[in-house]
Amino acid sequence: MSDKQQPDDSPQAPHRQWNELLQEMRVMQTGIQILAAFLIILPFQSRFEIVEEREQIFYLILLIAAVLLIVLLIVPVAVHRHFFGQRVKATTVHLGHIVAKVVAVGVGLLVTGCVWFVLQVLLGWQMGLFIGGPLMLVALFLLVGLPRIITPRRELRVNGSEDSNTDQST
Repeated sequence: MSDKQQPDDSPQAPHRQWNELLQEMRVMQTGIQILAAFLIILPFQSRFEIVEEREQIFYLILLIAAVLLIVLLIVPVAVHRHFFGQRVKATTVHLGHIVAKVVAVGVGLLVTGCVWFVLQVLLGWQMGLFIGGPLMLVALFLLVGLPRIITPRRELRVNGSEDSNTDQST
């Protein structure tokens, strides 16, 4: 038997893959929405007045990125609704897969960008750059580079035997 997993092309595969994508998107959406909520209320705090103009621009970029990530996460659902009942779930799953990958990187950049912003406001531009820049590079490596260098392994059951019900959507 080959060590490579065969793609799951069963009739149920698109439905299963769609459900898995929805679960992943729900996890990302909750985090983005909470972060966006904090970003939205930030200007209404009394200390926001001390933020310099370039920090306000940085803040606006983060706020807009959060909103765009939320909207982007909704796109596959909107497409699914548009094509509902037309038996094109594989197309919707493919779009959802692309969106999930883009949003995952976007969330990593948004979160590290928020940390960078806080560091910049509290410690100054140089310290923000000194800590926030490498933090953003690490996030990019973890979200873009690491998945490309990982060698896939066949999933095994707890007792060490092969699992015939392995997840073949990844």
